[in-house]
Amino acid sequence: MRTLEELIDTDDPGLPLIQEWMQSPQAAGARLLPRDEDLAKATLLRLQVTTRSLLGAVVYETGGITVRNGFLRLLGSGTGRSLLRSNEAIGLLASDNPKIVLVADDVLGGLFALNGGGLDATSIGDIFYLGADDSLWTSLEVGYSDFLSWCLTGDFMAVYAPLAELDVFDRQPYPELDAVYSFYPFLWSAEARRAPPSSRLVPANEHAAMRLELVGFATD
Repeated sequence: MRTLEELIDTDDPGLPLIQEWMQSPQAAGARLLPRDEDLAKATLLRLQVTTRSLLGAVVYETGGITVRNGFLRLLGSGTGRSLLRSNEAIGLLASDNPKIVLVADDVLGGLFALNGGGLDATSIGDIFYLGADDSLWTSLEVGYSDFLSWCLTGDFMAVYAPLAELDVFDRQPYPELDAVYSFYPFLWSAEARRAPPSSRLVPANEHAAMRLELVGFATD
């Protein structure tokens, strides 16, 4: 296992690139959240990634990143909610080689995970998306760095157009980092397509755990 000193890259850190994307003409209104230093160190050691990598930069240098006024939430090392504690809470960091690692979510309850082999043995390192309206994980066919670039500067509606008619889609302010909307009937069900579903706020980690219990690691 590499030490904290070996993982912190002071020569070529990833944070400046993230800040450059945030300030680009295509930027989507992202905000860096304050970090918890002890939690940041623990997360970097647990993941064994360097701060040159963008995942390492996010978990070590930030408390997370909110995008589009908080609709998208990239997990970092914040006191309110963090990548390490969220994954521990839903049982995804129980081994040295986790099958998946939850790295982001959205206020509708969609999940984004880094595949460690549990979703597809041929796509290790890819980001998979479990949409709020889907019951299967779908590979985005990109790694974390390209996923982060898309979050900060990419075509948001390319992913979210099917959900834009939900009454909470543009309802602001969006929920805090530790909460998401839960829908009844489930958005992927036939019942939800026949009539508008009702929605309520629930704890984000509890909702993620429920979705994993229902879906597991099934992919399309």
